[in-house]
Amino acid sequence: MDFEDFTVAEKPTTLQQLKKLDEERTKLLQGAKADALARAEEAINELTVLGFDYELVEPARATARKSRTIARKGSAPDHHPRGMCPICGCATNPPHDKRSHKSQTKKKPFTDAELAAKGMKLAA
Repeated sequence: MDFEDFTVAEKPTTLQQLKKLDEERTKLLQGAKADALARAEEAINELTVLGFDYELVEPARATARKSRTIARKGSAPDHHPRGMCPICGCATNPPHDKRSHKSQTKKKPFTDAELAAKGMKLAA
């Protein structure tokens, strides 16, 4: 026997294995997406028959999604009153904002007596 004729099968490198796994993952995701879309289309058709008008659209990816921290920072209310109260229309010392009016059933500017009871004075 001539051992030079036998070739040892090369073991794929880690990078090659990762590429192969990525290709398999992509194929599996495409199949799962197609199945889910088929079920969604079927459900939308059923809703259409019942008289409801829905459509399935894929969102445009032109704008990048905001991260959760950025989204939270932008939507967080400002709890540091500055300037004029939108309800009173005037500034006080110490400052207040519309949260100070939460005890009022009908929102209205504070009277001089209420300002004094809360320890506030009109700012000049």
